[in-house]
Amino acid sequence: MTTDRVARLPEFRQLTWRDVDPATRPDFDPAAVAALVRSLPPAAEIPPVGTDWQLADFWRDRMTQALVERLGDWVVGWRNTVVMEDYPGHGVIPVWWDVELPITTPAETLDRLAAALVAWHELTVELATDARGRFAASAPAGTDSTGDPVAWRAVKAPGIGRSRPGRFVHSIPHPGSLSWADVDPRGRDFDPATVPAVVASLVTAETIPAQGADWRLRDLWLESVSASFLQRYGQWAIGWRWSVGEGDLDGGPVGNWCCFSHSVTTREATAAAIVASLIEWHDWLVDTADRFDRFLPLAAGDLDGWERAVVHLVTAVGDRTDYDSAWYSCCTTVLGWFLEAAGIAPAEHKKLLDHAIGGRFESWTEPSREVVASVAERVAGQVAGA
Repeated sequence: MTTDRVARLPEFRQLTWRDVDPATRPDFDPAAVAALVRSLPPAAEIPPVGTDWQLADFWRDRMTQALVERLGDWVVGWRNTVVMEDYPGHGVIPVWWDVELPITTPAETLDRLAAALVAWHELTVELATDARGRFAASAPAGTDSTGDPVAWRAVKAPGIGRSRPGRFVHSIPHPGSLSWADVDPRGRDFDPATVPAVVASLVTAETIPAQGADWRLRDLWLESVSASFLQRYGQWAIGWRWSVGEGDLDGGPVGNWCCFSHSVTTREATAAAIVASLIEWHDWLVDTADRFDRFLPLAAGDLDGWERAVVHLVTAVGDRTDYDSAWYSCCTTVLGWFLEAAGIAPAEHKKLLDHAIGGRFESWTEPSREVVASVAERVAGQVAGA
């Protein structure tokens, strides 16, 4: 069995009653589930406590795949439960919620997974008859030609689900979330000549995931490179993968890196691309600092100066990013850095830029001179009134 990818799992939302009907599995024994879960090969490879969510989520999928192979497609529902909720605009209806399975000790983790699978089976038993009367009132009006139970039609009808996105948090922040103080290259001790040796220790035949590996493993490896750069050079270095267009992080200024599928090839070529990308990112920060210095310091009331600076920076970022996908994200970041460098209170940045830009920049579109001038005028006016 491969350990770096998971076969396409059945889509929970596409399961039919025929897929989940407990009458199709008369020999299913809830009391035997715990032993079955422990017997599966991935059960011996539980990630350690505190592991990155990508690895934990990948392991959950591997366990689900092993369960599907043993018990059938219906088991993918172990990650879901139903809660009766007063949902805005719908009244009290059944709402799908994710089942949380934190990685703790191996015994606790496997016990929780087994309990979640049994609970899902028991929910399908309840859906077969709605014995508790929880769902009938929420069923669609009218008859149903499929013959599916009323309760099943009730839980499938709303199509509403809730998840817990808080657990899908990357350990490495997006470079657009960094402050100017984090990335300002002035006074930094950075020697580009050290980068090849640092990268060589990270890009080895043993560490690079295969192109066909699960996306979470590929993403985790890229984050490990960023984490090593952060430790060696500082937080600014995580921007090495903020690529132009629809790359890893979308809408950035780096042209030497795209994404895992395009930029990871041979070990030597991959290392060279990473080295070039980190140096390119640093050089762009130096260039950005030089552009700031052309205009700063700026008095809040110098409307002409502010307008000239904003027009210059918007154009410079647009040219660098080719006005490609999400270029405006990088533009907003740079304008925020400029506000910070100019001494504008951080609490004012988002409100000021939201007002000035207001959704007028679009992907794959170079804004007209009139739009850029209007944005610059708004920034200047907001700064003067701040």
